[in-house]
Amino acid sequence: MSKIIDSKANNWFQEVAPRAYYSENDLERVIMHNLRLIFPEYIAVIFKDDLLNRNTGKSNRADLCMIKNDYSEWYVIEVELGIHTKSEVVKQIDTFRNCNYTVANANYIYKKNTSAFIQSRLTTLVTTIPPELMVIVNEVKKDWKSDLTNLNCKMCVFQIYNDFGGNRMFRLNGEHPFIYTNFCNCTFEKQLPYAIKILGQDFLASYGITHGMKVNIEFNGVRHIWKREDDGNEVFLICNSPISPLDSLAFRYRLNFYKTGWIKPVNLFQNIYNKIFDKQQVLINNSFSFTKE
Repeated sequence: MSKIIDSKANNWFQEVAPRAYYSENDLERVIMHNLRLIFPEYIAVIFKDDLLNRNTGKSNRADLCMIKNDYSEWYVIEVELGIHTKSEVVKQIDTFRNCNYTVANANYIYKKNTSAFIQSRLTTLVTTIPPELMVIVNEVKKDWKSDLTNLNCKMCVFQIYNDFGGNRMFRLNGEHPFIYTNFCNCTFEKQLPYAIKILGQDFLASYGITHGMKVNIEFNGVRHIWKREDDGNEVFLICNSPISPLDSLAFRYRLNFYKTGWIKPVNLFQNIYNKIFDKQQVLINNSFSFTKE
């Protein structure tokens, strides 16, 4: 079984035995309790409603569903242990794909958490937009991949780790809704003057910054304008500055996003101003900065 080390705390986490230690109900409960943390753009509820396959006339039940906060999409989710057979999983997903979702299904979801939903918008979503499908399994299942892909179903691997004190850590891999993170790793390239390669291809797009757009980014208390330039599958930020906007001796950087936060300016003038006016930090909103790794 795999292990993870928290290098800062010198603390080891070991994967919980996926086939012996816990049941499918245990896995489902852990996932349900943490879906809002993992996918904060969605509201998750138990979804054990009977779903009818319009082609076979047979019914199956899913485990969970997730509704996006803006009612633009929703997910039907099947939670599985890796010990289960592929044929049973595929049969269930085929039902979820070939189901005509009704007002009754929307009402079932609404009653699970009435305070979280606007019923009219939920009903419109469920009855007019087919759900995204996702299987969450507790170990890698390569032989499931092609069959699930053929059904337009994502396969997400969710693994549980414990340390000696019983603290939990979760590992997510595979396919799933985009997870918004507040940083990504970058490299300061030498092929072009002042070019940063963004190693998380979806990071900038998740904040609305696409090819050709410009963004203001702070480094060491100074802000520069960077322009996004895409080259095939690679994403770069180019700065047209007469002086180097970053430290040319440093190769690895991190691009950070602050929705709302406080930073300490480090340039000399700002530090003098802060001491005079007792203003040790500056409030920023929807802002980016570079830090050296």
